[in-house]
Amino acid sequence: MSSSSHRHCRYDPATAGWASLPRDILLDVFLKLGPREVMLGAEFACLAWRRTALEEPSLWRRIGMESPSHCWPWRCVNRDIEAVMMSAAVDRAAGQCEAFKGSCDEESLIPLVERAPSLKSLDIELHSIYWGYDDRSGEVLVEALKKLTLLEDLHIYFHYAIDWEQINMLQSVCQAYPRLKKLVMMYASGIVLQRNEDEYNKEPIDGEIPVMGDLHTLELYDCDLSCKGLNAILDSCPALQNLHIDGYFNKQEMVKELKMKCARVKNLTLPGRVKPGPKVDVYYGNYWDGYDSVDEDNDL
Repeated sequence: MSSSSHRHCRYDPATAGWASLPRDILLDVFLKLGPREVMLGAEFACLAWRRTALEEPSLWRRIGMESPSHCWPWRCVNRDIEAVMMSAAVDRAAGQCEAFKGSCDEESLIPLVERAPSLKSLDIELHSIYWGYDDRSGEVLVEALKKLTLLEDLHIYFHYAIDWEQINMLQSVCQAYPRLKKLVMMYASGIVLQRNEDEYNKEPIDGEIPVMGDLHTLELYDCDLSCKGLNAILDSCPALQNLHIDGYFNKQEMVKELKMKCARVKNLTLPGRVKPGPKVDVYYGNYWDGYDSVDEDNDL
């Protein structure tokens, strides 16, 4: 039996109607499936489905690949392939993409925002193409944010150590876009940097920031908060309702006025751990040892 006859025998007439589904129903199905499932399988079902996936920008207004931990192993793709898929999805949106969630580096960030000028929500894991500290990423990030005039919601997860002596990342982001409504910044943790948590300097939050009149939610992770920095945040963000900061902070240094300002924030979470002091070498006769100069009793 020829291969064509074999295919004809296996043809199931019950599936013939899928190709002629009304466009609005097909769009609804694709939107429920999400970008990953459309690009990995659904759009290849038939020519009509493929055409819809390629020619309907409204399908790609929200772009983001779900975490591989929520997928079957055979549905997972590596980061490079996922980056190609998401780049193609941005192109299909034809400038109509309003929300993007994914990974990128400083080389791909500017092209991304130039092709998605309508972004209102940007959630990125930012990687560096350089080893170690990267003092260029701040400039690239600021340049990118200035191109997004409609941006309201920004999430950034830094996968590298920031040279905070060269740039104040929180201040730079706020200066670039003071009209944000929600800002989440996750600085690289000890696990990401492959270091002991107390063997590197966390991002300091101790300076002034521009007035953020619309900001209602601010989350900062793996940072070193000072009372000066906390006071600046509370003074510069009059609409703040949700404030979550993780890292180091000495609550015992808070004065009454600062505590009263904190009380105005509806949902407030501050770090409960004091920054470890510098290691002090002690000679025991046969060997040297070291310990933190901060008393354990000061830890909250």
